[in-house]
Amino acid sequence: MQAAHWEEAYRLRSYEVDFQNRLRLSALFHFMQETASNQIERQGVGIGVLRIENAAWVLSRLLIVMDRYPGWGEEILVKTWPRGIERLFALREFLITSRQGEVLGRVTSNWLLVDLTTRRPKRVEEVFKRMPIDPGQRALDRRLEKLPPLESPEEAHSVRAAYQQIDLNRHVNNAHYLGWILNSFPLEWHQRYHLAGLQINFLAETRLGEVLTICRERSGEGEGLSQGIEGRKNDGKTLAFQARLDWREDPVIS
Repeated sequence: MQAAHWEEAYRLRSYEVDFQNRLRLSALFHFMQETASNQIERQGVGIGVLRIENAAWVLSRLLIVMDRYPGWGEEILVKTWPRGIERLFALREFLITSRQGEVLGRVTSNWLLVDLTTRRPKRVEEVFKRMPIDPGQRALDRRLEKLPPLESPEEAHSVRAAYQQIDLNRHVNNAHYLGWILNSFPLEWHQRYHLAGLQINFLAETRLGEVLTICRERSGEGEGLSQGIEGRKNDGKTLAFQARLDWREDPVIS
């Protein structure tokens, strides 16, 4: 019987951290995706098997909370496990720790099994019969809901999906949305704040050549700053994604 939990180690390289020597979230998304993919390959429900069944896993919703960003040369462990099913969603958790056991980040996510011809979700019960799960352990005790639309969005910039962003499913990979979102803020912002939490909901595929307009709106203030972000496709109406960003101000170092 295979274990429900799967763990892999990653040593951070220079191009996986930013100018503040913090792990880039886009790189962390790649780590999580790689770890989950390697686990499901060994469980017999990976890319190759699902392609025969004309299906693929697609990330639908994700919430991440970062307690600390590791830097260049640090080794981190990414642990993941499937937690169960909720309607059409496959639930998957991630825990990011240091080699010494310090918790760096916690993630909960919802995935869809998509028919590659119709691009519509499929039921996941049959696939889950082949997957050991751990329904009792959660990295984050949060239910991922729909995000509210922006009321007064401010256009930040536009991006065109190009070769570098397209993955095996022939659409923009989830990690690249993170880069587009963070690029919508000036360098001065990143010098003052760091991203402590993020929820992102993917609503429509972005294909090669399509243009997204990235809009944002400040949506509240608590311990830090909250921003609502959305990406609208060429027609100006279709939402490709929505996100909520929770920022924390960095201490001033004299």
